[in-house]
Amino acid sequence: MEKADRERRGQWWPRLIRAWLLGIGGLLLPESLSRVHAQVLLERSFRVGVESEVLAELQARAPGASWSERGREAAVLTVWLDERSHHDVILFAGEASFRYSFHLGRVRPGTHKIRVLWNRARSAPRVSAPVVEDLALHPVSRADPEFLPLAHSPILYARPNSIGRFTDIPLLMWYEITRERETLTIRYSVIFSNEDGGTETNALMARWGRATDIEWVYEVTVTPEGRVLDAWYQGTRHRTRRFRGRREGDHPLLLVVSDNNNFSDRGRSPVRFALRPIPFDTSAVAREELMDQHPWTYRIMTEELQREGKVSATLRIGQSILDPRRYLYIEIMSEQRDASVSLAVKRTGDRKWYASDLGLTSFRLERSGFLRTTVPLPEGTTASQVERILLRCDALMDPRAQRADERWAQAGCFVRGLRKVFFLNSDFRPGPTLPVRVESIHLRAGEMMEIWP
Repeated sequence: MEKADRERRGQWWPRLIRAWLLGIGGLLLPESLSRVHAQVLLERSFRVGVESEVLAELQARAPGASWSERGREAAVLTVWLDERSHHDVILFAGEASFRYSFHLGRVRPGTHKIRVLWNRARSAPRVSAPVVEDLALHPVSRADPEFLPLAHSPILYARPNSIGRFTDIPLLMWYEITRERETLTIRYSVIFSNEDGGTETNALMARWGRATDIEWVYEVTVTPEGRVLDAWYQGTRHRTRRFRGRREGDHPLLLVVSDNNNFSDRGRSPVRFALRPIPFDTSAVAREELMDQHPWTYRIMTEELQREGKVSATLRIGQSILDPRRYLYIEIMSEQRDASVSLAVKRTGDRKWYASDLGLTSFRLERSGFLRTTVPLPEGTTASQVERILLRCDALMDPRAQRADERWAQAGCFVRGLRKVFFLNSDFRPGPTLPVRVESIHLRAGEMMEIWP
């Protein structure tokens, strides 16, 4: 009897250890893919002749999914590379067939295997099995000029309190390069679907011209050969901090830690993203131009706002806005000195003017550069009904402060041009811009000028 008990105990421990490896420690064993972790949707081997960074494009759809509905938000895929979980892909486009771009990172010469799995545990409960329609892989070798910006692009761990809530997800990543004689500085930025903390939604529309969140993430200075000389990231409270965290190859690992999507170089979470970084130059356009070039971002932004109860029929101050298709989107190039700029719109046959700042000082544009704002208008307003557009300059200083009179006399708004004026159409795509052309304008504080027609 004692011998039989010892044999049963001897059989029990291996079963317990195996259960742990297949369950809690499922990332350790490929066998867990089919039994516990997820359903394999695609498996493919590929070969590279030289060390490469590998980009991927996945055509997929998620039957029954809708980003605007709770419980049906999205299916989640987990991508495995060579028997290791690499990153997750949230199919935010729902039932529509969509091409998702991501980055598999560095691979050595030889044959490799990629698996794409339906991660049921991370998916919304009321979605069906996703359909993978196509997968295209693009190895990028060191000889390619794109290799360095790909090699140093950050991998992002999801903010822990966003997991399972399908909120504030990274949609696009871009990079910009500054070249010096013997170095390159590469800066990476991300467009998130929204931000749960920080700037309120109404203020986002007034001060930034969108309800997505755009943040710079990571900046690295390298030699032409790719050796890292220095690296920085955007920490909490928008503070620039030197990067001292871990890397996979040359890819820094960063965790989203704040509700306004700032980062830490310490820690991780169960979900991570490896977006394909794309080149984009903001020296002559607003950052929001990238959204115009990828108009699906406006739809995802709106659907998330709808799901979270942030879209209403009446204008209110706070987290609620009108349907984003009821706003006129305006981009100007302007420099402010102790001043802020705002715009107002008058419709044909309507005696009222509608202001971008909603009458609030804090909603005006104080920064300089290429700036976006929006003006909320009555439902059904079309571009042909925009009769006049007004530009206004207001002083920022406290009139009771020392030397206030001197500062007020020098305060002003220097508008270099009006670049875009458009509505979103019914499909959330930017419509044609109004033919507004403005020469350089200098307004003193307290002055305003009609710039349309």
